[in-house]
Amino acid sequence: MGGGNGHVLVFLVSVFFFIISSSVDGSQYKQLSTIHVMNSMAKGSGQMQIRCKSRYTDYGMQQLGEGTEYRCGVREKAVYYCMGMTGRRIASWHAFQPRRDGNRKAVFWLVKENGIFLSWDNSTWVRKSGWETD
Repeated sequence: MGGGNGHVLVFLVSVFFFIISSSVDGSQYKQLSTIHVMNSMAKGSGQMQIRCKSRYTDYGMQQLGEGTEYRCGVREKAVYYCMGMTGRRIASWHAFQPRRDGNRKAVFWLVKENGIFLSWDNSTWVRKSGWETD
């Protein structure tokens, strides 16, 4: 290899690594939205377990005490779903849907005895799911 070819090779390798590092730091890892799940079950109902995940991201099982909130980030345009369990009750719902929630910076979920409620402004709620028992 002559002196000029070595510089071209170093330049091409540098460009390759720049492109790769740009895609890793790029939009696929930027947070698109935040899912908020609030435990509004009655006093004395105890903690609930919650798990939120997408096809690519799994946040694992979390404990959510009475009156507390769990948050997780939406990192890809995919359906995220959550599952909640308390006592003998279980519920699951689509916590983030790209068509429904795509441009929203936050999606709020309120967990109550009579169901799971959705809001985009944290004040107007619509029931989207109910509880099942085993």
